[in-house]
Amino acid sequence: MSDTMGEIFEKAGRRFGFRVAVESQGESRTFAEVVAAGRRLAHALRSRGLAPGTHVAALLENRIESLEVYVGLAIGGYPVVHVNDRLTAEEIDYVLTDSGAQGLVHTDGVAATVARTRSAAGLTAWLAIGSAVPDGAESYAEALRGSSSEALPLTATPADIAIIGYTSGTTGFPKGALASHRAVAGCVKLVPYAYRLPLHGHCAFPGGWSFVSGIWGVIFPHFYTGGTVSFIPGATPEQWGAHMAERGSTFTLGLTPLIPGLMEALRLYPEVLDTLQTVLHSGGPLPPELAGKLVDLIGDRLVETWGMTEVVGPITITNRADWTGRSQAKDIFASVGRPLPTAAVRVVDSDREPVPVGEVGELVIECDTMFSGYQGQPEKTAEVFSDGEYYTGDLGYQDEAGYFYVTGRSKELIITGGANVYPAEVERVLLTMDSVADAAAFGLPDDRWGEAVSVAVVVKPGETLTEEQIVEYVQERLASYKKPRRIFFVAALPRNSSMKVMKHVLRETFLNPEGSAL
Repeated sequence: MSDTMGEIFEKAGRRFGFRVAVESQGESRTFAEVVAAGRRLAHALRSRGLAPGTHVAALLENRIESLEVYVGLAIGGYPVVHVNDRLTAEEIDYVLTDSGAQGLVHTDGVAATVARTRSAAGLTAWLAIGSAVPDGAESYAEALRGSSSEALPLTATPADIAIIGYTSGTTGFPKGALASHRAVAGCVKLVPYAYRLPLHGHCAFPGGWSFVSGIWGVIFPHFYTGGTVSFIPGATPEQWGAHMAERGSTFTLGLTPLIPGLMEALRLYPEVLDTLQTVLHSGGPLPPELAGKLVDLIGDRLVETWGMTEVVGPITITNRADWTGRSQAKDIFASVGRPLPTAAVRVVDSDREPVPVGEVGELVIECDTMFSGYQGQPEKTAEVFSDGEYYTGDLGYQDEAGYFYVTGRSKELIITGGANVYPAEVERVLLTMDSVADAAAFGLPDDRWGEAVSVAVVVKPGETLTEEQIVEYVQERLASYKKPRRIFFVAALPRNSSMKVMKHVLRETFLNPEGSAL
């Protein structure tokens, strides 16, 4: 039994050796080639003074080498600090410092951003993939060229940390969720069952390496089952459909904003449905009307799920019977399904006492793929983790048939295009603007993005400020997906007696175009 990611990758390299594991930008690598390159990376890091257990950051885009990096760090026993490639230099600095990373591997598209960080130059090992190698960094290709591809002793244990995935925090700064080898390996082995992955399948992947959930929830499980992952970010419906038809794709991912494009791709190339077994939806709420139209097109191939970084694997799931008229759910098109055998979910009130079926409360999870806490923040861990259960902050309810529904987020997380944005992150930046007296961020429903980052801004007396200035300022300081898409100028923010901003009032006001001015 393989209980660590290094073991899983090494065995896949032997079992599926000359099959193609990954394709990106016209290049491909076999399983054997990926594992050999991963070993070279591990040897290169050893020779540069990084002992097993040292945290190494990975800031990767859609290049063929990205999979090699994750495989190599697992084989070498290095916990991977996952860094979203859309972060700014300031945000990267925070993650590198907070995680205690001593090494960094990044791709050339983010080289200029990394070069502006304060932390990179002080790292023990800094490797750059591609032609853009910043001053102080080494070429990834050169480092691997001079390293051995011999197997290394696999020193990691199931309890050791495999990946640190940073998730936005309510303080405005992200928290590093520690995922053990046991949790990640458990997720990798669970997903083929949950998402119906066939042996030697083909994944048409319109996403990338930005979000850790796609790595341990899609890319790694395909590697485990001998499948091929083809990266097709930015594909048009025509390109997406043609690719799936040509390659006989068995799996594709439908992020909320991409669902209309996927539906168009399938209308253009209906023969794709001859091989396609699963369309996984993720990335925020899917409007029930759109979900109905999708099911009309693809039938029982839809898989709806619910989870988050802290629980690593999927928690709830829908099955084929749910889309063929045999579901007992109150409203299957609004549901996230029922818990998998590896998890349990219950609903509690503000005192953490159980609530009756049908009543909304906080959703609490117990699962086999639970995280090990937050990096360096035991107090934050204690706030959400108690007696083996994770208190999600998500609001929802359970129906009589055992199906769950997520109705909101007590922590006010905004999910826009599959990306998580906490209002505090945006507010922290807005309040540093000279012309801003007060500001609040919140989510509003959006047909394309699921939710749109929205802000209400109070301008200081005598000052002027435009929407364009706000967007430009935020985008310079935060990842682009965190910029506000809707901006409202108000005289004052609605506050309660405790002086807390009443964001439900903001949502109600700006959801209704006839709403009264604030």
